[in-house]
Amino acid sequence: MSAQDIADRAGLSVTLVRRVLRTPADCQTVRDIARTSADAVLGIPLPARRSPGAPSLTDSTEASRLLADLARAGWPATTLAQHLDVNPRTVAEIRDKRPNLHLDLALRIRRLHRDLINLDPAGYGIRPTDIARTRAAAARRSAACNV
Repeated sequence: MSAQDIADRAGLSVTLVRRVLRTPADCQTVRDIARTSADAVLGIPLPARRSPGAPSLTDSTEASRLLADLARAGWPATTLAQHLDVNPRTVAEIRDKRPNLHLDLALRIRRLHRDLINLDPAGYGIRPTDIARTRAAAARRSAACNV
């Protein structure tokens, strides 16, 4: 749901909702929210999952972290894209912090992570050179984020 949708349904200002939705940076603490505002937001009924008018975008932070975990485990973006039925570039964009993605794709990424994270990519036909290349690229991305 968009911030405006949430604000309209909760009876709050869109500015307050945007402030609450904004994820804090690593060095910042999470902001407090008044109980009445929290109750108003949490009391919003969710729309039907497959309803055509239902908002379907969500934050990509968790999906990005899950895809980065799979990359560190050696799963190439092309293989993940095949399992998710998307373009490999989409996997790379989400992993590299695309701001939003469709809710159904986020749920598929969560399931894929759960299914693959404890498996060895070599046992599933991924070449050792591809595994090593994927792990090295993931280490470089992780090092660049920590600088």
